[in-house]
Amino acid sequence: MNDIIANINGPLFRNQRLLLLKIADLAQKKQPYLPDSGNSDLLEGLVNLTDDIADQAHDEHGIDCLLEENADDE
Repeated sequence: MNDIIANINGPLFRNQRLLLLKIADLAQKKQPYLPDSGNSDLLEGLVNLTDDIADQAHDEHGIDCLLEENADDE
């Protein structure tokens, strides 16, 4: 099985992970998430990372986890 390759900036990924943990903790406590400045960039980076992983999974391994615009219609 081939590995998934990702270029990850350690400090940036740490901040993204901390943000995800904060959001998960708030969700568990049923509290709203109120973004701080800069959080949008961190979240956009995570979306891009998951897109890259999905593209690579599809292209290299035939795994269909790509998000389709009309995925809800299926």
